[in-house]
Amino acid sequence: MINYVVQQLPAHLFWDSDLSKLDDVEHHEKIIVRTFERGDLEDMALVMAYYGDAICREVLIQAPALQESAMIFGKNFLGIPDEAFAANKMPQRFSI
Repeated sequence: MINYVVQQLPAHLFWDSDLSKLDDVEHHEKIIVRTFERGDLEDMALVMAYYGDAICREVLIQAPALQESAMIFGKNFLGIPDEAFAANKMPQRFSI
């Protein structure tokens, strides 16, 4: 297991994961989404450089749930239109 990206990113992004088991390839969706949701600009630049813009774009578009901040960064850095995000198409559920 090569964990180049995981070792370069702040551990707080993956507070719920055992970092020794987080694999750059196998868990790339989680890494990309978490970085865009909770990372800073340097973290996002590292992830985009490692995985490439096309893979980052695809992962963010297909993510079923995504924080608004991640969609804003995806829109601004990767040129993803608002209507392309699957997370925007999911029905909102509110419980009282």
